[in-house]
Amino acid sequence: MRKSITAVILAIVLCIPVFGVEQAPRISAEAAVLIDAATKEVLFARGADQRMQPASMTKIMTAILVTENCKTDGLVTIDASCVGVEGSSAYLQAGEVFTVSELLYALLLQSANDAATALAKYAAGSVEAFVKMMNTKASELGLSGTHFTNPHGLSEKDHYGTASDFAVLLCYCMENPTFRQISGAREYIIKPTEKRRGRYFTNHNRLLYDCDGVIGGKTGYTLSSGRCLCSYYEKNGVSLCAVTMNAPRDWSDHAALYEYGKSHYERIQLDTEGTYSLHVVGGITDHTVCTVDENVTVTVRTGADKIEKTVCMRRFEYAPVEAGERIGTLVFTSGGRIIYEYPLYADYKAEAAKDRFLWKR
Repeated sequence: MRKSITAVILAIVLCIPVFGVEQAPRISAEAAVLIDAATKEVLFARGADQRMQPASMTKIMTAILVTENCKTDGLVTIDASCVGVEGSSAYLQAGEVFTVSELLYALLLQSANDAATALAKYAAGSVEAFVKMMNTKASELGLSGTHFTNPHGLSEKDHYGTASDFAVLLCYCMENPTFRQISGAREYIIKPTEKRRGRYFTNHNRLLYDCDGVIGGKTGYTLSSGRCLCSYYEKNGVSLCAVTMNAPRDWSDHAALYEYGKSHYERIQLDTEGTYSLHVVGGITDHTVCTVDENVTVTVRTGADKIEKTVCMRRFEYAPVEAGERIGTLVFTSGGRIIYEYPLYADYKAEAAKDRFLWKR
């Protein structure tokens, strides 16, 4: 009888939901990961370290290397070896001339394999040399489960990556303003010139249209890899990155992952309001103040450690202290980690006393 009661109580406990955090999402992906883009904390994972074919998600590595090593206004002349590359294409023709920036749009929006080849050759002199750059960068970023053999992602034996690695890579890429702008563009027009015909690209990443808060990422697909997708979410102080591999319902998978991710955060108000005084030596007045008449709302993890507020100022400043001069900072921490910093500026000028040399002596 006692065992039966214990079993019933245990069953009831297991059925009690954790309020504020949704149940783990039901997704179609064979491998997936969701991370906090700011802290790199893993919020959800399934087969995240399994080595799989990344398909055209490969192009985010190609894009960031080109962005970091080439001027975006550099001119690229298309040679015959870049024409007719298998798979998705910008239909480049030998002799056409484009800027690096234009080819990056073709790469990330159109997922053009010919653009990937042209950019690789432009950046490194050859595709083989560029692939070495890709693997060197992967090593620098700690992507131990990833290895590249080409710049576009077409299936090859030793071309693989993990969901965890691509999440780290995309977060790194999104710190680059050029990459962020291009990967988040919904469309792009290349105007015709004497040296090339015009093109019009729309971004293959449907989340940019359908999932509020998604601002970048990259799609991928081959018959052997299945549908792959990495995306980046940023809204109301929450930054998340999701990667799915071999996911038949990748769009809904990412939407579900972000709903789950958002449930881990809450908006709270920080106590910034008040008057903060700084002692001034050698002035007509002996202090200056900063008056803050607002409280600040920030996003924190649900159930985070107690938030502590510290007023950081020097013990004193020598006069004069100018109006608007920074005199300190309010630092808010949780669990030893800084979550917000609020600058303090002097409300008025503290002028130096005329007998400055007397007070110094």
